Amino acid sequence: MENYKKYEVYYPEKLETESRKYPVIVVNNGTGVKGSKAKTMFEHFASWGFIVIGNEEEYSWNGFSAEMSLKYLLWENKNPNSIFYNKIDTDNIGTLGHSQGGVGAFNAVTDTKHKDMYKTMVAESPANPDLAASLEWDYDVSDLHIPFLMVAGTGKSDAQLVSPLEGMYKIFDSAKQAPFKVMARRTGAEHGVMLYSADGYVTAWFMWQLQGDEYAAGAFTGEKPEMMNNNLYQDQKAAEKE
Repeated sequence: MENYKKYEVYYPEKLETESRKYPVIVVNNGTGVKGSKAKTMFEHFASWGFIVIGNEEEYSWNGFSAEMSLKYLLWENKNPNSIFYNKIDTDNIGTLGHSQGGVGAFNAVTDTKHKDMYKTMVAESPANPDLAASLEWDYDVSDLHIPFLMVAGTGKSDAQLVSPLEGMYKIFDSAKQAPFKVMARRTGAEHGVMLYSADGYVTAWFMWQLQGDEYAAGAFTGEKPEMMNNNLYQDQKAAEKE
């Protein structure tokens, strides 16, 4: 039943010589996009100071492969012979996923053994609740207690099938326990390109949430949040827990 085959871990080069701890991003694979097909994304996040881990799982929707990736890093964090020994910042762990992986990210933070270790998450063009139900990819965001960012495109593949606006609103409105949540749609972007098209904001989100970068926070908060006023996006919405 274990289809992840191998773990792929990317990290900042200076991790090998520094004694500090690093924040972690756990990746949930989209359909047909295993970790080995997203090397540039992994390298990108590592270049911004994150340890990034993924695997080769084809069915990531239930969050189990993310659970195993996280467990692997936690084991390595305690292994004196590992390059990651005492290098994992266990207080700053996030997860992301695109498409099926977006469902996996929601399940990782709500329905796995280590769900409470996640500090934040990002869902890129997640399968909407009705589509997910038809595929038996069940998830429930009503128990989501961490901040999250959700993005999708307005291209036909997202707007009419995977992540239509009404589906995004359903997720957004159902996550009533999330302390802070943001959603937006990239104008004209199709489903497949959303893994990379929103990368600047995804990076800023994790820099804010996992690295405490207040400049990056300005993309989402303050008097004039940059994302809320970016004309490349539409249907932007942000809310704090009431």
